[in-house]
Amino acid sequence: MALAQQNRAAGWSTHRLLSTAARLDERRINRRLVGLGLTKSSFDALDCVEELGPATQNCLADELGITAQSLGKILDRLKELGLLTKERGAGDGRSRSVRLTPRGRSVLRTAEELVRGLPRPERDVEVDLRRHLEQHIAHLTETQQTDSRQTQVQSRA
Repeated sequence: MALAQQNRAAGWSTHRLLSTAARLDERRINRRLVGLGLTKSSFDALDCVEELGPATQNCLADELGITAQSLGKILDRLKELGLLTKERGAGDGRSRSVRLTPRGRSVLRTAEELVRGLPRPERDVEVDLRRHLEQHIAHLTETQQTDSRQTQVQSRA
């Protein structure tokens, strides 16, 4: 970040800093992945499918922190590219299990290498930032779950 930008950012709220950093990082990753026909969002989706194994769209959306509808558009595009499949669930015909194809795994490996090759901050700075972000995400997730339980209790009353 240029010095003038860094000085302006010093007065920003935490949520503005996080969202601006996320957008800038997304643009940087998108530029790197364009040759594979991927975006950061589709890369994240592929990564999540691999991490969770066969999973439903709702489960993946929850893990990624986006709506199932938004994820559906991403998954449809990845399916068109031959990177994943959607198969009907065993118990519920409406539910679809999402899986990577062999081509999807290969493209994901290539994308990981491309992203890993991006310039990064100093190692200590990155480790510290990751630790803080992980703690922040855990706190926000816990708060969201608590708020959701309180809303359910209030709606029953």
